[in-house]
Amino acid sequence: MIQATTALRKISGLKKRIKVIQGGQGAGKTISILILLINHASSKENKEILIISSELTKMRLTVIKDFVKVMRLCGLYNDANFIAGTLYRFPSGSFIKFIGLDKSDVGKGLRSDIAYFNEVNKCDFESYRQVASRANIVYADFNPDKEFFIHTDVIGRDDVDFLKLTFQDNELLSVNERSEILLYKEKGYSEDGTIINEYWANLWRVYGLGLIGSIQGVVFENWSKIDDIPSSAKLLAYGCDWGFTNDPTTLVSLWQYDGYYILNEEIYQRGLVNSEIAALMKSLNISKQVQIFADSAEPKSIRDLQTYGYRITGADKGADSILFGISKMQEEKFLVTKKSINLVTELQSYTWSVDKNGAKQNKPIDANNHLIDAVRYYFTSKKYDGKY
Repeated sequence: MIQATTALRKISGLKKRIKVIQGGQGAGKTISILILLINHASSKENKEILIISSELTKMRLTVIKDFVKVMRLCGLYNDANFIAGTLYRFPSGSFIKFIGLDKSDVGKGLRSDIAYFNEVNKCDFESYRQVASRANIVYADFNPDKEFFIHTDVIGRDDVDFLKLTFQDNELLSVNERSEILLYKEKGYSEDGTIINEYWANLWRVYGLGLIGSIQGVVFENWSKIDDIPSSAKLLAYGCDWGFTNDPTTLVSLWQYDGYYILNEEIYQRGLVNSEIAALMKSLNISKQVQIFADSAEPKSIRDLQTYGYRITGADKGADSILFGISKMQEEKFLVTKKSINLVTELQSYTWSVDKNGAKQNKPIDANNHLIDAVRYYFTSKKYDGKY
């Protein structure tokens, strides 16, 4: 039997096409949205509902597990209707399909009655745009550990409802989890409200209060946003990182301007073969006179783009080239164009690894770095001399 919570009542009251739910730990976001989607699928005929997250494997342990739980509580679950554990068909003719964005081109052309982005902050903007623009109704939820494209490019639109939830909106939250969340506040703040520990104070802000926090241990803090590339800026080079199925192919242009490097995201897309990369570069007016520094691990791809007339070469790699490139980038000042949404997300999310005690290690986590790697290839090249 399903019991209504304050979170469920608040979410069900959202009326606009896109419904954005920002919430802390234990707020009941996912369960509430699943209840609404299951009700829609079971009561409406022939509706197509997509539930989307960054990784299908992780979904099996989280949102899919919650889906089965809710279906059982509603008395609706039939294992025979759950095809491959990713598509559930209802007697109404409607279905709910679970999709991980860690597959190439998974979002292209998908149309739906409802699209639900679970942990949308872990999805890239282009995948979100591809699906959301073709959906009649969109739900998107997330923990606000940092600002990202939902805050800068979605919230504030006329067709968007925005809702903030906390654990206080979930009357069904266990006593143990509620106590753990309150512990964040106890460890982070003194009785008079003074911060005594930044780490725990940030956890309380994000997971307790549902407010935007900050990622701890980011690699790059030497950057800010700029509206666009000034007309007086000089194009220096491009950086390219290869991808296909799980990772995107990326291309970044680097510009010189008033003592800064300007970074502009040109390409961030999965599933591209080399001929498609060349065609996309042509449509974007990527200069054939300016050097492109690419990951040297794919000499065939480099050679293919050379046949299309591009000045592309493999980046110089040596011992500890990643840390060397990072150290060079940390010495500079960067401006990042506002349209470089995925690059901004990476810069906000690229962090140092930590040991089991939380101590920072001298190596970054190998994630959230596809555009950053493209930039790094310029800084590890022989062309870079610290003077542009």
